[in-house]
Amino acid sequence: MAARNAPARPQDGPSDEPRYFARRGGFDYAGQPVDRGLVLWLVGALNDEKLVRLGYVAELPPKAETYRCAVCGAEFIGIGERTAHGDARHRVRDLTPDEEDAREERRERIENDLAPLYLDKTKAAQAAA
Repeated sequence: MAARNAPARPQDGPSDEPRYFARRGGFDYAGQPVDRGLVLWLVGALNDEKLVRLGYVAELPPKAETYRCAVCGAEFIGIGERTAHGDARHRVRDLTPDEEDAREERRERIENDLAPLYLDKTKAAQAAA
């Protein structure tokens, strides 16, 4: 489905491969920073299975509506996620170190509430069970 509120541009991945979205952000994937809600294709990296199993990413439903960033064209699963991305990546002014720390702590709190990791699915936890 086409993204809303963004200029048209070619898709970044193969059309026959499933798309995923980042349940959590704050990590790099394939050399790019990942924000919560970012739509992406898995590239066959060594840790792809772990990203899915532990809940860092989840498969995007086929007919999910997405929203593009007007600045960089990144695609997101919701307007709130796109707005948070814009505030973090395309901010007009530089933040002080204290403001950066506060923003990072807030992001972590939100992600822990909205998208907790599946720590019961780690190999260590499964071996102990």
